[in-house]
Amino acid sequence: MVNSKQKDTAPAEKQVNNGKLTVTVIVAASLIVTVGMTYVLYTTMQDVFRAGIDERLKGLAGAASVSFSTKELDIIGHEESVGTPAYEQSVIKLQHIRLQIPNIRFAYIFRQTDDPNTLEFVADADSLHPDQEVDLNKDGIINDEDALAYPGDPYDVSEISELREIAFKSPAVDREFVQDQWGITLSGYAPIRDPNLPEKSAKYAIGLDLEITQFWKMVQRIIIPFIGFSVFLFLVIVFLAFSLRNLWKRQVHQMAELDRQKDELIGIVSHQLASPISSVQWSLQGVLDGDFGPISNELKKHMELDSKTTANLLDLAKLLLDVSRIELGRLKMNKQKHSLSEFFHEIITVIEPKAKEKNITFKRSIPASLPEGMFDKRLTHMTIENLLTNAVKYTPEKGKVELTVSVRSSVLSCIVKDTGIGIPKKDQAELFGKLFRASNVQSIEGNGFGLYVAKGAIEQQGGSIRFESEEGKGTAFFVELPV
Repeated sequence: MVNSKQKDTAPAEKQVNNGKLTVTVIVAASLIVTVGMTYVLYTTMQDVFRAGIDERLKGLAGAASVSFSTKELDIIGHEESVGTPAYEQSVIKLQHIRLQIPNIRFAYIFRQTDDPNTLEFVADADSLHPDQEVDLNKDGIINDEDALAYPGDPYDVSEISELREIAFKSPAVDREFVQDQWGITLSGYAPIRDPNLPEKSAKYAIGLDLEITQFWKMVQRIIIPFIGFSVFLFLVIVFLAFSLRNLWKRQVHQMAELDRQKDELIGIVSHQLASPISSVQWSLQGVLDGDFGPISNELKKHMELDSKTTANLLDLAKLLLDVSRIELGRLKMNKQKHSLSEFFHEIITVIEPKAKEKNITFKRSIPASLPEGMFDKRLTHMTIENLLTNAVKYTPEKGKVELTVSVRSSVLSCIVKDTGIGIPKKDQAELFGKLFRASNVQSIEGNGFGLYVAKGAIEQQGGSIRFESEEGKGTAFFVELPV
């Protein structure tokens, strides 16, 4: 017998687990949405900020490039160019550009060479006297990192695609920011064109390094409050989700307890009804049998009708009692040895008149000799009779009902097949549910308990019950029971 506590708590635990799963899904979805929104906002703000900076830097570099003459720059070709008027004038112009444009840290000019990965340094705003010792990076130490470049010095641009491919044709900006001890910088370039050859690729390009640390901090200041709000919103959702789960858990356990109490009440009521109904039935049968003297034919007809009604009422009381016992896991098994031949003979005796009354062909395939089997006779009888009764009930006149019985390896196999109305596909998953009736049998008398009890009766004996059905063509039930 199934443990009562396990039976009572299993559906509740399943619903609680479903609630936990729901909460987990809500929390996970909230986290994904929060992270996604934050990421989208962050990247959007960054893209907008970057697009504005790129356009500004291209404009600054383009405006600065017109200050220089390619003829003057052609004069600056090597180290000896330092001190010449053309060199000094170019450096002073670069210094002036740096002074005039806020946040420009470096301003410099490069010349193309035959090697696309190498450029030549021409001048920058700090190299008026490149032989001087200057703490260029302002770290308090003068070393090789502070050395100023001379005109003609090579400059490797193999990793700067903008300088290799674009800067000598049109204004361009580096893809990546550069972060060092001074802050965050972004480099922009523009070609210095020969006015006589405006369409030709330029030989020189000016570069400007713009410090964008403050702009970057501004973006972070804008987005941090939103991130904080998103985190707060996520925490609120998590709190509400867990509160909902706890409320759901309490409700599930309360409903499970109410369901248990209801089943116990049904069991008590059914049990209390069964005894007096049985007494009434025995009394009626005694009258019909003449135990209390002869009765008129008219009275006998009424008494027979009352006896049938009482028998149906007793069957219903027993059915309700079985339902409550299955729900509570208290369905009693009374397995004993029985003759299977006699067992099926008793069932056929009940079903044959019902089939004949509806003009239904009742075909049975039962071996002439069946062994004895160990099973609960009442529950098994109730199950097989219920399946056959349903087959007759839901099969139209002139239809066919078949019962096939076999025993193999101590397993009793019963197949009940009919040519009835069948079970709609949408209803098949719930067919064995308590109080469930298929949508196409609502007009036919029934209580929705029969298959529920049949399934419990067979499964609690270690057997199985299943079905195959097609609406409008019929149904087949397959019962297997160890005997």
